[in-house]
Amino acid sequence: MSSLQGLDITGIILAGGKSSRMGEDKGLKLHKGKPFIAHILKALESITDKILIITNNPAYTIFGYPCICDIIPDLGPVGGIYTGLTHTTTKQNLILSCDVPFVNHMVLDKLISAHEPNFDVITFQDIPLITLYNESVISTFLESINNKRLSLRKTLSTLKVKSIPTEDAIAPYIKNINTPQQYKQATQWN
Repeated sequence: MSSLQGLDITGIILAGGKSSRMGEDKGLKLHKGKPFIAHILKALESITDKILIITNNPAYTIFGYPCICDIIPDLGPVGGIYTGLTHTTTKQNLILSCDVPFVNHMVLDKLISAHEPNFDVITFQDIPLITLYNESVISTFLESINNKRLSLRKTLSTLKVKSIPTEDAIAPYIKNINTPQQYKQATQWN
């Protein structure tokens, strides 16, 4: 499957945000009759059976995976990633936001196949929320939290990141949906 064949990977979905631009929980918005998170789970299930959902919303328990509240609430993705890495049991962790319903096995395979052990993070160029993290970065995330550096991009800038180009064939599958306008356009994307 990839350079990580034989290694364990945990899939971690960040669904703890306020969804303020959308006005309702993004992970539970419907695409093709199913919640966004159901599409993301399907993609992750093709890679691993170890999946965590970082959320304070009890509605996510219906998906059958452990739902974990943020250790320190209201810190955005930095806090969610820290919480996920605190609860993982694997060295490699695929972390995705709950607003990428088009993500699929092909996208995750591409990311995993780009793995190199000397990098802390493997990500698509300019897409910080479909990313493979080494569990060892947890201390950097805690340091960011302690220093109130809650920008994910600033935290990533302190790590050894391999950024892979976003090819045209993959671009439609890594779009995120943050606003009602983007949601309205989403049917045109996929």
